[in-house]
Amino acid sequence: MIGQRSTTAVVALAASATAHLVASYLWSRRAETHPDGRLDDAQRILAETSERYRSLFDHHPSAVFSLDLDGRFTAANTAAERVSGYTEAQLQGMFFADILRPEHLEPVAEAFERVLGRDAQQLETVIRTRTGTDVELHVTGLPIIVDDRLVGVYGIAENVTERNRMQRELHETRVRAEQASDAKSMFLANVSHEIRTPLTAVLATAELLVDSELDDDQVPLADTMLRSGQRLLRLVNELLDFSAIEAGKATVYDVALDLPAVVLDVVALARPAAEEKGLSLAVDVDPTLSRPLTGDPERIAQVLTNLLSNAVKFTDEGSVHVRVEVAERTPAATKVLFRVEDTGIGLTEAQQGRLFESFSQGDQSVSRRYGGTGLGLAICKQLVTLMGGSIWVSATPGAGSTFAFVLPLARADGAAASG
Repeated sequence: MIGQRSTTAVVALAASATAHLVASYLWSRRAETHPDGRLDDAQRILAETSERYRSLFDHHPSAVFSLDLDGRFTAANTAAERVSGYTEAQLQGMFFADILRPEHLEPVAEAFERVLGRDAQQLETVIRTRTGTDVELHVTGLPIIVDDRLVGVYGIAENVTERNRMQRELHETRVRAEQASDAKSMFLANVSHEIRTPLTAVLATAELLVDSELDDDQVPLADTMLRSGQRLLRLVNELLDFSAIEAGKATVYDVALDLPAVVLDVVALARPAAEEKGLSLAVDVDPTLSRPLTGDPERIAQVLTNLLSNAVKFTDEGSVHVRVEVAERTPAATKVLFRVEDTGIGLTEAQQGRLFESFSQGDQSVSRRYGGTGLGLAICKQLVTLMGGSIWVSATPGAGSTFAFVLPLARADGAAASG
């Protein structure tokens, strides 16, 4: 009958086997007794077999029933009585359609016709029990064939009311969760936009103020205002990126890029912060990567900037090293490996396992000491995935970390956008 082709092979085999049992039982009932009242050996064996089949039929855990060619009940087991609320005697002579919900009459009638054409069917339908309760059933319908002659239809019904109720509840819960997530993302995006617009004006004013003639007391104040504003803008941008990624609206472009220049620009921006902490900052780029490639320079720079900023932030002494090299080269594309190595605080295995999750940092002490939203690495992972690559980390507590990602960059043959 319609849908639900996923019924297990075990149920299908059991249905087929029990169909043969019921068919044998129905056929044997007609020949149990000899016309003169005496049973010969063959008839006695047949009668015993019939009783065994009837016992199996009655005690089958599923609701088992048989219909004649017009759709009337001819037999029903105990489970069928229990699920329908009718006794076998009450069901006999009733049409299966008599206990169906009206909206299920047509699909069941169509399936019944296909079974009469000797094509086994499965469907889910709803019956109205004798007490007026609706019960959802998954029904397997099979033709009963005796001596190559169709004599009826056999059915196995499983009560799936509770299963379907749970599935509906799970679906509703998932829909509500998705709606809540969408609302959260929309809220973050709206608030971030509202903050970024005036913040941009504040930063522009702060930059002008820093470049103006200030006395010795005013210079550190203006510098603090500018640095704090820049930090706040980075946080706002992270929220906007996170919202776009959550909503599936993040876009990645494929354009011709100068990869060494992208990497060197990122390192140059991070150098003042590294020098302020007394860190050595080195960069090595494979010279063969100067060949024309395509990718998204802004997204690559965004990921690399985040990893490099973290390396500088979480390293109090020692060095940070950026390495960019060819991982694999094919005629059509080059897989480029980016690595950011530091001698910072490192990470435990547990911390590494959740590091790329949204709003996750190493632990609360790290969050209190170094700040941040815990979104940066989650955004990096999503962006790297959007660009067709992968990202990972290897680290030892107290001995530094290495963050790495691989991107497939095509030869510079054109430009396109994807999102």
